[in-house]
Amino acid sequence: MTRFLSEVLRIAVRSLRRNRRRSALTLAAVIIGVAVVVFAYGFGEGLTGSLVSTLIDSRIGALQVHANGYLSAVEAQPLTKDLALDDELLAKVKGTPGVAAVAPRLRFGALLGDGASSTIVMVDAVDPVAELLVCPARKAEVPPTSGSFVDVTQVHGAVLGAELAAGLNTKQGATLTLQAAGKEGQLNALDLEVRGISRGASSFLESKRSATVTLAYGQQLLQMPGRATELAISLTDVNRVDEVKAALQARLGPEFEVSTWAEVMPFLRDATARIQIILRGVSVVLFFLVVFGVVNTMLMNVYERVREIGTLLAIGWRRRTILALFLFEAAVLGIFGGAIGAGLGLLLTTWTQRVGIPLTPPGASFEQLIRPVPDVRIALLAFVVAAGGAGLDTPLPEFG
Repeated sequence: MTRFLSEVLRIAVRSLRRNRRRSALTLAAVIIGVAVVVFAYGFGEGLTGSLVSTLIDSRIGALQVHANGYLSAVEAQPLTKDLALDDELLAKVKGTPGVAAVAPRLRFGALLGDGASSTIVMVDAVDPVAELLVCPARKAEVPPTSGSFVDVTQVHGAVLGAELAAGLNTKQGATLTLQAAGKEGQLNALDLEVRGISRGASSFLESKRSATVTLAYGQQLLQMPGRATELAISLTDVNRVDEVKAALQARLGPEFEVSTWAEVMPFLRDATARIQIILRGVSVVLFFLVVFGVVNTMLMNVYERVREIGTLLAIGWRRRTILALFLFEAAVLGIFGGAIGAGLGLLLTTWTQRVGIPLTPPGASFEQLIRPVPDVRIALLAFVVAAGGAGLDTPLPEFG
């Protein structure tokens, strides 16, 4: 049996060498198809991972802590669900295993004007030091030519979104007035100085009419000393977000609600899920194209060699032996093409992960580096599909 298989394999290899052009085209189709499948999957994982990383590092953190019921009231009366920034609360949060840093925030709506015109804005009042520990990418929001992020040394300094600054026709160094209603409904107004203008890097994550001020300024404006509406939290390992959330919720009790980034920004969670579905669907389509491309080539190979098949049958070869011959030919192409394609796909994905692929998100004015994620499991799957699919359908013509 072994000798028989060896002989059939030898003839199959000789046949492939005799038809070099057809074999080369089939082999190239398998290699390119498998490589593209491996890279496309890695790019999709890198793209969704980059979106999530941008959200976590530049806007909301991996976890957030609010007073119970805050998320359901945030659109109507967010200030009624505030929390006290006492040492006990902060100690519980910081002492939870997996928590790296904590940043208090005060979020509210206000009226920003320059004396001649005004507009409604969404304000983030943050602790400048703690905020950059939780969301280090926020420091890069303001390009050096447009100022800098808020600082504890300038309590009345503010960073305006690019769209907001353009709408008010204001520049760095200008003095504006911010007016807002406090928790009890009392109105107050304070001057602020435009310390910087953001590059609009997070325009797809937040309102285009956004402003960032210091936490001390926000507490003074709203007359809410020692209060905040949320705690943003960074983790030592983002992959443990659900585990840390459960532990933190158990420590804080029912008076507080702990939410992951996906719960705070469900639209982005759904968007990343849709992107993954689309790109994985593309990978599946490519799989089928590779398989059926090889099948088509093998079918043409069979029908072009009708005379050869008839001769083999005339000299005593059985139909199953001839079928084995063609299956071996297909397997050789599938195995070699699949192995080379999977290897090239992994190399390309690894290289682009190292150098990054610049991409501008929709509605943003900056380039973001997408780093594809190589996945050996997908490469192995692509290899198996290419090797097995090559011999999926190799019928023999009927002879009377």
